[in-house]
Amino acid sequence: MPARNVTQNINTVAAATPAGGSVALVARQPIYGKAMTVVAYELQYAESESGPVNGAKEEALRILADAALDIGLDRLAGTLPVYIRYPRELLMADEPLSLHPERVIIEIPGDLTADEQALRGIRTLRQRGHHIALDDFAPQRTAPELLDLVDIVKVPFPNFEPEELASMSPALIRRGLKLIAKTVATIEQFEHANQLGFDGFQGDFLQRPQRFHSHRAPRNGFATLRLVATVQNPDCTMREVEQMISQDLSMSYRVLRCINSSFYNLPQKVDSIRQALVLLGMDNLRQLCSLAALQQLENRPPSLFVTAMARAHMCEQLARLAGQSPTAPYFITGLFSMLDVLMGMPMAKIVDELPLSPMVENALVAGDGDAGAALACARAYESATWLHARYRDIAPHLIRAAYLDAVYGAEQALLQMQTPGAGAVTPPARPGRR
Repeated sequence: MPARNVTQNINTVAAATPAGGSVALVARQPIYGKAMTVVAYELQYAESESGPVNGAKEEALRILADAALDIGLDRLAGTLPVYIRYPRELLMADEPLSLHPERVIIEIPGDLTADEQALRGIRTLRQRGHHIALDDFAPQRTAPELLDLVDIVKVPFPNFEPEELASMSPALIRRGLKLIAKTVATIEQFEHANQLGFDGFQGDFLQRPQRFHSHRAPRNGFATLRLVATVQNPDCTMREVEQMISQDLSMSYRVLRCINSSFYNLPQKVDSIRQALVLLGMDNLRQLCSLAALQQLENRPPSLFVTAMARAHMCEQLARLAGQSPTAPYFITGLFSMLDVLMGMPMAKIVDELPLSPMVENALVAGDGDAGAALACARAYESATWLHARYRDIAPHLIRAAYLDAVYGAEQALLQMQTPGAGAVTPPARPGRR
């Protein structure tokens, strides 16, 4: 997405939000399938300001409407199913709010009191076509009646001993329930849950460097990353960028292959980097090179590339909102913040191999400086750690707008790099009991 369009979009959000007004902060948390691909998202939401509340039900309705309706599920999650947490107040309503039942899974608390009013609300949502997920299952606190009304059970994996999981999981599966393991922190926990028959997995187990310690980085990995770091230099002229990319055969091939794909649908074939620069512009070509470089690190889940690109966009946009110039160091800080995970190496060793400015190095290794503060804000927002999702004096609704645009831009960038001419990918089936 060109920078000017991003700024226009964020300015539109700013104009629509009253000064000092509160806004629903919204982030998405991926739910992975057995192949470590994202199969759904859970929406995390909260109020940006603590203020007078007219009532718990009214407040929950307003936040949900802001999160799911005003922003739009497609912008937040593409075409994937979405889990949305419903507090008790929404279930108790005479007419429980129903949102896109064909793709929204209603998530109810595991310790919900199973009185007749709450059970009636759940039944109403099921009749309208929603699948129901039970969050934070605990045998001592979860009412047995709830298990008869849900399709999916989320199990906080670290809360149980292996012996408990071994007896509990088969019993739930025999009831026809699909299981999602929550708070999965290591690849060992993922594999354990997979063996027990869990269908979905939530947690940061893919964002830990140990995941790929047994894999060596590709031989040309550092060469390509050096190229990306150099191309991001704002002092580089268009001719210098053209020459650098043209001299890297792999990068040239990927860029030209992408721009000649059906994504762009150009009337004539582009056969030179110069033509690509003229058609795409410097900013878009830099973005394309960045994602192409990350994708050369093979056998990595695509969601990691999306996370890296989203952080890059968000850091850049935060810098732009704060009036920082140039913004390229912020982009490269966000982009390279996942390299320790993608390459299975300590970040300090990686930056030693790359031509990065001291500002970017300090941000990546120690989290220092203004770029480090922007990256900390991006990380906090993506993990729904709202208290720390702050950067300078930027208002919460602008930080939210930067996040939403960053996620959308990252998804679009990945779409650009998909194999040209490949057949349509069959979407995953909507989770739930058959």
